[in-house]
Amino acid sequence: MTAVPTIAITFKERIMNMPDELNTKKDVDEYFKQLMKDIKEEMKKEKVENAEKKKTDKKKKKDNLDEDGNEKPKKPLNKYQQFIRDNQERIKEEFPDLSNTERFTKLAEEWGKFKATLVEPEFDLNKIDTASPVITSDGEDDDEEEEEKPKKAAKAAKAAKTEKKPRKKAE
Repeated sequence: MTAVPTIAITFKERIMNMPDELNTKKDVDEYFKQLMKDIKEEMKKEKVENAEKKKTDKKKKKDNLDEDGNEKPKKPLNKYQQFIRDNQERIKEEFPDLSNTERFTKLAEEWGKFKATLVEPEFDLNKIDTASPVITSDGEDDDEEEEEKPKKAAKAAKAAKTEKKPRKKAE
């Protein structure tokens, strides 16, 4: 990528290359006027090219690429985003006179009602299968370590309870 020359550098180069056939002041003045027009046009073209290049660079964000230079897959929409996307057109058709703000307020109200109907799976510790051995990356069972964890937790709880409390000073 070449550096963009400034107007002064370009002007100096062009003046140095001025033809020797210019004999009168009028010829030099015409050459100067044409030279300034050309320089301004070149600068405008370079600005437009740079602006277009910046736009394409912004579109290809490095954050959006993985190690191989391929585009990363987009994250899936969460339930709220999916609900908004699915119902936005319906709200536009039902209430065409609403502004965008009012439309999203309406969608938010509907989301609140819809969210109450959603059933979230609950995490139940009693349903966890503790009988199956845990296999580590080296292929060995971790049964012994699993049995030691509750013991260590019980010891820590007992130590916290029996921790000495500071005595109150007698008055």
